Amino acid sequence: MARSTESRRRHPLASQRGDALVEALIAMILLGVIGLGLVYALSRAMVAQKYQKGQSLAIQGIRADLQNAGVANGCPAAGASTVSSNLSLGSNLQVTGVQKTCTITAVTVTLNGVAKSASLPVVQYAADAETLFGPGTLTVSN
Repeated sequence: MARSTESRRRHPLASQRGDALVEALIAMILLGVIGLGLVYALSRAMVAQKYQKGQSLAIQGIRADLQNAGVANGCPAAGASTVSSNLSLGSNLQVTGVQKTCTITAVTVTLNGVAKSASLPVVQYAADAETLFGPGTLTVSN
């Protein structure tokens, strides 16, 4: 009888044998989920940075075009006109099909009671978004 009672007694660590394995498995699953979340957040940040860099390069190209040619270059004497052109953003990068719309607007400027009429060119650049700028159309106007 002494022997049967000893076999029924459990070792104090016998109930904890599988617990460490389950805890390690749960820890690995949690670390995997957290790692996937970090990878997703990092990839979204990199895509946003790519779009921002493309937009910044396009705006630099538009500024260079405005500085070289002037605001009113290509604008009609009256009315509106649209010209399609290409913007060079570097030695190997070009944005094609940029629409430059120029509209001449008549304005009256009054200073110290003296009114003068003038023509104001309103210039708008629009570039369709490809993979460089992200979704939508990049539009810059004065």
